[in-house]
Amino acid sequence: MRPSAVLLDLDGTLSDSAPGLLASLRHMHEGLGLPVPGDDELRRWLGPPTATTLAEHGHDGATVARGVALFREHLLDGGGLLDQRVYDGIVALVEDLRAAGVPTSILTFKLQEDAEVVAEHLGLRDALGAVHGRIPRDDGRSKAPLIARALTELGVAASPAVVMVGDRRHDVEGAHEAGVRAIGVTWGYGSRDELEVAGADDVVDDVASLRRLLLG
Repeated sequence: MRPSAVLLDLDGTLSDSAPGLLASLRHMHEGLGLPVPGDDELRRWLGPPTATTLAEHGHDGATVARGVALFREHLLDGGGLLDQRVYDGIVALVEDLRAAGVPTSILTFKLQEDAEVVAEHLGLRDALGAVHGRIPRDDGRSKAPLIARALTELGVAASPAVVMVGDRRHDVEGAHEAGVRAIGVTWGYGSRDELEVAGADDVVDDVASLRRLLLG
């Protein structure tokens, strides 16, 4: 059965944004006077908001605020935001979802204005029906409120017929909290083990497999 709506994470699901994000995270660590972790460790930061991860690492509010400012400084002024590419097969998939009449949207922890810029830059804006990013009242700990808001704006009720697609546990956990199905993808910044432990309803290794689940 076709899904009643498909919500798609951005970083690590629709696009490989690691080059720009990792460079921005290095800039942040350097600016804070902290040791710069290796890329494998920094990739674990990709997914949730930077402020959330900084707080989880035990930094106080002032350090979190300064870190976010440094991260965004490089992201916006250093070109990190647009240093990314769409994964092969993604544009055709979202175009075919739209052609099949399935409401489709980006659903990302990125700030709304950043998500809009990236969607336009990657050529996804026309293929997608909507873009839903984080707004000031979102605390960044769960995607469930973002999912609920997106579905309200799309005019679709939350149910297992709605699919959230993402590469990290936050996508899976937020989906289930919101009462929708979660599909995990392994080509991003999480792992099959992370997604399965989080309880993903399905886990796929390539875009062709995702297409079969969504469109048959």
